[in-house]
Amino acid sequence: MNDQQLPRVVEVDRDLDLSQWLKENKDRLRADISRYGALLFRGLDRSSFEEVFTGLADRPVDYRGGAAIRSRVDSGTYTASEYPESLDIRLHSEFCYSNDWPMLLFFYCDVAPQDRGQTPIVDNRTVIRVLPEEIVRQFRERDLLYMRGYGYNRTWQRSYETGSRAEVEELCTREGRSCQWLEDDRLRTFERRPAIAKHPATGEEVWFNFAHGFHISRMDDDIRAALSTSADDTDDALWPNNVYWGDGEEIDGNVITQVNDIVEREAVQFDWAEGDVLVVDNMICGHGRRPYTGARRILLKIADSYQERETIGA
Repeated sequence: MNDQQLPRVVEVDRDLDLSQWLKENKDRLRADISRYGALLFRGLDRSSFEEVFTGLADRPVDYRGGAAIRSRVDSGTYTASEYPESLDIRLHSEFCYSNDWPMLLFFYCDVAPQDRGQTPIVDNRTVIRVLPEEIVRQFRERDLLYMRGYGYNRTWQRSYETGSRAEVEELCTREGRSCQWLEDDRLRTFERRPAIAKHPATGEEVWFNFAHGFHISRMDDDIRAALSTSADDTDDALWPNNVYWGDGEEIDGNVITQVNDIVEREAVQFDWAEGDVLVVDNMICGHGRRPYTGARRILLKIADSYQERETIGA
C-alpha cells in the first residue's frame, strides 16, 4: 500500500478454515507482524475478528488506567476511541507511558467511515533513525516524566474502572506511578519512563514515548475546548496529559514540534473497509486516528503483556 509495505495486506478467502490456518501459521504470522509492523486482514467479519485474536494472541490484557477515552464493549473488547471526532489523535504506542504495555493491538472495522477516519501508523524504528541526533540524545539520556490529570472530561473512576481510591493507589504503586489527590475528588499521577526501548523479539531500538502528544504545547484552543466540560476548566494540573524531562524540567515546545512533524511525515494510512482486522506490533508501530464526520466504529482488543513476556523469558 506504500513503499514501506505498511501495513502488510493479507487477503482472506472466505472458504478458508480460518482457525485452522491461524493455528498452522501462527509463528510465521507473528514474525511477519514484527517484521512489517502491522498486518491488515481483509475479507473478515465480527466472528472472524475473534478468531484472529484467539489465533494470534497469547493472553488478553485489559485497559485499566489507560490514557485514552474508550469504553468496554464486552469483557475483552473496547471502542477504539471516543475522542471528539473533529480532532486528530496523534500517533502513539499504547501504554508507552507506563511500565507495562500490550505487545499486540487488534483493531476491527465494524462500521467503515465514509469521510476520512483513517488509522495512520508509523514505524517507530524509522522515527528513531530520522530524528536529529541531538533530539535522540536528549530523550535517551534524560527520560520523561508523564503527568496525567483526572478531572474535566476524564474521571479516575472511569479510567481505572473502580470507585475505590485504595484500589487506584494499589494499582499505581504496583506500576511505579505516584498519585496526588486534589480537591473535589480529583487525581493526577506521575510516572518516569525511558523514551527509547528495545524490542524483545527483534532486538531493534524503537522510539517509544508519547511526548509529542502529551506535551501541554500540543493543547491548542480546539483541543482544550473539546476536552473541557465548562468554561471553568482552566487548571493545567488537571489537563488530561502533560510531560516533562525525567527530572521535572520543562521540555521546549520547539523540540516537541520537531518530533511531531517527523512522526507525521513518516506516517502512512489506508482507508478502512468493513470487516478489516488490523494487527499491530505495539512497539514497532505507533498508530493514531484522523478526524471524521458521520458513522465510524472501530473496535479494539489488546494482548500479550510486555512484562509477562520478559518474566517468562528471563
